[in-house]
Amino acid sequence: MAEFRILIIEDEVLIAEEIKEICELHGYHVVDTVHRAGAAITALENHQLDLVLLDVNLEDEIDGIDIAGFIVENYAIPFIYITSYATKTILERAKITKPIGYIVKPFIIDQLLSTIEISLYNYSQMQMPGGLIKEQIDARLVDPITDREFSILNHIFEGKTNKQMAKLEYLSVNTIKYHIKQLYQKFDANSRSTLLARLREILV
Repeated sequence: MAEFRILIIEDEVLIAEEIKEICELHGYHVVDTVHRAGAAITALENHQLDLVLLDVNLEDEIDGIDIAGFIVENYAIPFIYITSYATKTILERAKITKPIGYIVKPFIIDQLLSTIEISLYNYSQMQMPGGLIKEQIDARLVDPITDREFSILNHIFEGKTNKQMAKLEYLSVNTIKYHIKQLYQKFDANSRSTLLARLREILV
């Protein structure tokens, strides 16, 4: 519940499982992996998500760029294209959907992880320009956040995973999860994306 929630939309099963394994080994939570457009729409409707990793070619009547258009129209969820296709025509279609990142296969693990982390950070900055101010946040909450919660909130704002936060705060991952759960309760949120949305309401 407390990790970044990622949906993988990838038509090649083995690649989808490889991406899932990489993400989960590095502290992200993959809520689902789907391989066709219809299943992708269903997953988007049924899950609270923080990020979508999206293949362009889905071997379907609707491709990944069409799915991206659906995301843009219906959800405030950032997405990254991961695809073998980088032709001028594809890029022209893809850039209109304003992805937060674009990775060309075959990718290397460090490239995937760095793109995810930087993309999540950039997305949070796009949503809330400037830094976080504890007093400004507390003034809008019924139950003010603690100094530790504020520190963790800053880490979330910067796109850190639970494992990264645990190392930075010298705490266990379970303790980090406890503090994030407390933040969810105080902000009436159920995912990191909705937590950032609540922050934006307070700060903008």
